[in-house]
Amino acid sequence: MQTHRTLVALSFLPLAFVAAGVGADELTKEQLAGQLSGIDAKDISSSPVQGIYQVSIGSNVAYVTTDGRYIIKGDIYDAKSSTNLTEETRAKARVAMLKSVDPASMIVFKPAAGKPVKHTVTIFTDVDCGYCRQFHREIDKVTALGIEVHYLFYPRTGPNTESWAKAEGVWCAPDHNAALTRAKLGGEVPAAKCAKTPVEAHYTLGQRIGVRGTPAVFTENGELIGGYLPPNSLAKVLDDPNATIDE
Repeated sequence: MQTHRTLVALSFLPLAFVAAGVGADELTKEQLAGQLSGIDAKDISSSPVQGIYQVSIGSNVAYVTTDGRYIIKGDIYDAKSSTNLTEETRAKARVAMLKSVDPASMIVFKPAAGKPVKHTVTIFTDVDCGYCRQFHREIDKVTALGIEVHYLFYPRTGPNTESWAKAEGVWCAPDHNAALTRAKLGGEVPAAKCAKTPVEAHYTLGQRIGVRGTPAVFTENGELIGGYLPPNSLAKVLDDPNATIDE
């Protein structure tokens, strides 16, 4: 299962690793994959640093020396440009994963008709999350700034919980947007049942992509902005990722 590979293979890589001997020759990607539990050769690529392989599963990234002896967990920066090369790799993976989501499974809040869309953000949200609710109270201000919001479900408490049931109830309602707004404002979510909901698929994707809390806000470039930002601060960061936020 892909989720298991993502969360376990890289999180516990040192425990699953069978180290090569001291002074071993450079291993091929296939040879290295054979020594890493849960890793395929396609998950291994050359890194920006000579003598080190990059191992990527989803947006999870680690590094292994080409002789198979040492594992490095952390980010690689280009000292000349101060660019976080590891984060660039993660961002590309996030873009691909988010593009794999069926747009019809999202709950989308758009700027008013005739108003141009300046930015699009994808947000993993939990109906019962306080900051998620605060963000949604200001959704009209967000869309008025030209920001289109694509919501994905991420009930943090997991399956078979009240938050999960509320998410499914929102999806099963005739009007998804109205039901989500009602739920975010503390209103009752009818325990409606329907044939299929995207809640499980969204939740699984959130685990693969590295969601640790909600709201998890991702830009079109795959950058994880983090949690809640007031509308004007969000717009400022989307216009300039290096902007300083005072609020």
